[in-house]
Amino acid sequence: MSKSKADALYDALGTDIGRAKLGDDPLLQEKAIETMTNFLDEIPKSKPWSERKDVQILELPLGEIIRRTLQTAVDILNDFTRILTDRHYMSETSFRRKLFVTFTSPERRLYVGIWLILLAFILYFIDSAA
Repeated sequence: MSKSKADALYDALGTDIGRAKLGDDPLLQEKAIETMTNFLDEIPKSKPWSERKDVQILELPLGEIIRRTLQTAVDILNDFTRILTDRHYMSETSFRRKLFVTFTSPERRLYVGIWLILLAFILYFIDSAA
């Protein structure tokens, strides 16, 4: 259905006469439900934050930033163990390069930076307590 039918239904439900007319006629009720269903089907569904890849960091909620930071740590550990397992089959140069790329890949840089800031705070408090 078109937006004009949805707008007309919205306007009718906003008045007492429109609600009374809709409440008395079962055929109008069925058409109203059909109009509402079609309108809701036309609205684009928003993706959950975990599926959005091109969103800016300032637009993300704090929970999603924490989730992505923890997921990055898990991904780094998985890559690190995979590289350590295969280190006997690669040269020292390629071993070092793969380790470096593990921490500095473009999609991980922000979250690795968050981990480094947290590590700096922990070391600062350990040093100040000693």
